[in-house]
Amino acid sequence: MTIARLAKSLLMAGVMTIAAGSPGRSAPIDVRFMPPDVELPKAPICSPPVRDEDMIADWTAWDRKKLPKREVYTISRDMNRLRDLDARRYEPIISRIQELMPTIKANYGEKDALFDKVKLMLAMGANDQVVQDGLVQKLLDMGGHPAGSLNTLADFLIDGKGIAADRKAGLKLKVEAAYGGNSDAILDLARMTKDGEQIDGWQIEPELAVNMAFGTLVGVLDEGICDRIGRVAREYDGGQVVVQDPNLSLAWYRFAADLGDTTAAWKVAEYNLLSEKVVKDNEVLVRYLKKAADGGNMSAILEMGRLYAEGALVPQDREKAFAYFKTAEQQGNQAGLIKQAQLLEQTKDTSPQDAAAYEEILHKLIERNDPPAWAFTRLARVIQTRDGLWKSAPTVRPLLEQAVKRGDIEGGIDLAELLLRTDLKPETIARSTDLLTNATHINGDINAIAKLQRVYLCVDPAGPDFSTADYWSNIEAGAGNKTLDLAPDQIDQLPALKDPLVIAAIQTQALYGRASALALYQRYLKGAGYSDQVLKFWAERAEVRRGATVEAALLEFKQNLEKGNVNEARRTIQQTGEGMTVDAGLSFARFLVKNYASDGESMALAREILSPLAASGSGRAVKLLKEISGPALNAPSSPLDTYAAVMRDRGDMAAQLLLAENAKSDADRRLYYDRAVSTQRCDYDDSMALAEFAMRHQPDDTQHWLDIASHIAGDDAWRKVKIGDMYMALNTPEMQDTALKLYAEARDEGEPAAFYRLVKHYADNTAAAYDPNKASDIFVDLVARSEPETVTDKLVMLSNMKPEIRRIVSQRIDIKDLYRKSAELGQPVAMRELAKLLRDDPKDSKAVFASFDWLKKAAEGGDGEAMFLLSQAYAYGSGTKPALDAAQHWMAKAAEAGFPQAAYVLKLNKAGTEG
Repeated sequence: MTIARLAKSLLMAGVMTIAAGSPGRSAPIDVRFMPPDVELPKAPICSPPVRDEDMIADWTAWDRKKLPKREVYTISRDMNRLRDLDARRYEPIISRIQELMPTIKANYGEKDALFDKVKLMLAMGANDQVVQDGLVQKLLDMGGHPAGSLNTLADFLIDGKGIAADRKAGLKLKVEAAYGGNSDAILDLARMTKDGEQIDGWQIEPELAVNMAFGTLVGVLDEGICDRIGRVAREYDGGQVVVQDPNLSLAWYRFAADLGDTTAAWKVAEYNLLSEKVVKDNEVLVRYLKKAADGGNMSAILEMGRLYAEGALVPQDREKAFAYFKTAEQQGNQAGLIKQAQLLEQTKDTSPQDAAAYEEILHKLIERNDPPAWAFTRLARVIQTRDGLWKSAPTVRPLLEQAVKRGDIEGGIDLAELLLRTDLKPETIARSTDLLTNATHINGDINAIAKLQRVYLCVDPAGPDFSTADYWSNIEAGAGNKTLDLAPDQIDQLPALKDPLVIAAIQTQALYGRASALALYQRYLKGAGYSDQVLKFWAERAEVRRGATVEAALLEFKQNLEKGNVNEARRTIQQTGEGMTVDAGLSFARFLVKNYASDGESMALAREILSPLAASGSGRAVKLLKEISGPALNAPSSPLDTYAAVMRDRGDMAAQLLLAENAKSDADRRLYYDRAVSTQRCDYDDSMALAEFAMRHQPDDTQHWLDIASHIAGDDAWRKVKIGDMYMALNTPEMQDTALKLYAEARDEGEPAAFYRLVKHYADNTAAAYDPNKASDIFVDLVARSEPETVTDKLVMLSNMKPEIRRIVSQRIDIKDLYRKSAELGQPVAMRELAKLLRDDPKDSKAVFASFDWLKKAAEGGDGEAMFLLSQAYAYGSGTKPALDAAQHWMAKAAEAGFPQAAYVLKLNKAGTEG
């Protein structure tokens, strides 16, 4: 239909306004052009679009003898696409298509061929050649062009492409093209006139022009209808010519989608996914998204996979998610591989099958032309987990080097750790610290901060560099990255304390995914009475973090144990099940060994917990298994031999020290010792373990590790005592002085163990340091600082000291009065000791009766020695009437309580009776 006929029909409809001149316009044209209300054909009219890659592959494989048996429209479209994608590269193919076009299009003549040649040359950048050859002018001279060609020539003239610019002549042609029904020309003119430009020969109002252009675009239902409808939809979406109208744009996209346009179907889904300017409809979203995905739209394929993976809008279905992602992969889309990797990453630790599939996907990713850098890091970690920390190093290092080369920060951190495990030469230390510093400065990676502190404090043989280590430690603290270690009672007090800084710190670390923080924060939320919805959110977040649920169980376990709920603590172990972390498993196992060593079932449970941990390379688990097994086990079956290969391949710091301890050569011992140094956690326990090993095998390093342990210990009085013990064991005057200094510091901070160490040191009359007055001073100070309920233990210790010390102490404190106060608090041991003092008091003959009363209370309180002494009191009538039956009863009770002398007496009595 020509524009004249269309204008006439619109005039009859009363929608056309003609003006002599168009006033200046700045706003888009307000036209509502709705999709036609027609019955849609049952079969799709529009074919699904072919991806550029597939289209290129088809034409690249073409033998160029004759054109494929396709619609002329699709061949022309492909020729134009190849030209737009890379005219220079595909010039031979495009030129051959042009040569053969007359074989499938009878009216493809000289003008058509010249037009296609000019467009190709311009796309190739041969503008000067086109001008020199006068090709555009030749086309103009030919005349008789259809409306579309006229508009193209108009643009050549206006833009000066292939010919000298002549805007006036170009606009004249564009008007001619518009009146010939070319929608692009009509919209161009509408755009110009709405901005107030006067165009000679064009007197149609922009509103009417847009209606005519859109009407021309819709046209007939042919192969190109969907492309043209898409143009209408885009105009309403963009708002350049017409007023932006998302709902109208959506309506046109739906119309095109219903005609079979899968790209339009994706746009409908995208509107319902992302736009805030339309009323979203999830049913429409899913229906058109599936239509787009089934038609091969890559964005829709990936989105459908995501919906099924997450269970959003559709039931969760991993198999369907994988199917969509594999479809994307098969079509050469890298995102399909990445999405599969992300799904498998969630289950690789619990499913060997998924772990193998995950590794396969990562291999595919790194083999692509432009692989993501993180894929190298993830693959390195998979191989490291599978083959072990030490065995995998030659394979893993090239992968991490590639990751670093491509800019992956996490790969840089992993490479820094691997390099430190390789050797500790100055150049290796320098590169490792460079990688870690880069991660903190460029990416702000907080995990790298702690690793830098570890290098400067514990790993670098040239260290420890306390100043630099403290610098990074302070930065870590400032970043809120230091793990919060709260005691059970502190956790329970959080809701009442309402300390926003502490709570915020825990929440931040929980958001980072730190397992211990997730456990702490969940505990806090429960105690603070948060809603089930909030608790569910954090529970689900913990589920995807390996070890978080076990950390929560371990927290529950420790709290039950500290509160004396032993049965509840044991039940927690049994309910934990799979996913046991090393620290949690060791805590559980140690609890069982400490409290149920004689119970076969408990020891079997401990072995069940420890065996997989030992198989993962945990040296502490192997060591504890060895303790449980005992010396009777045959050497070839000992845990050390059973797990030796595992520890060599993947063993942690404790495992390397075990291997070093049992090494058969100095070279092997040094190898495993260096490994232990490079994998230590740089905490107090590991530093002390290295110091203990060094004391036996690397004496020159002992001071080094004790210096580090002292720095880490800080003001912790108990740790000062343990470090002091190490110095004392070195048994030199200088080391003993250091130990005594540490004991003195810990004593000043009120640590009871420090008092014990000092009293023992000065109370030893076989040593040169023997000083009964100093020992007595320290002991009196200890008692003065002790709470009444803890005094008894100290006084019992006094009873085992030399008489001279007991005499000095008794002159300074009223021992009997202290025992009495503790006895009155209900302490059986204090009752027993008070009874003994009263019994032996020569100044008070009646004290023996009070002694019997306290002895009886102590025995009834469960004290074994008091039961034995009470038995003797009944037997000899001390403080009471003699009573043989009562004497025998309490002697038997004392034996049952485990008091050895009672068992011996019963054994003698039995032998005498039988004799």
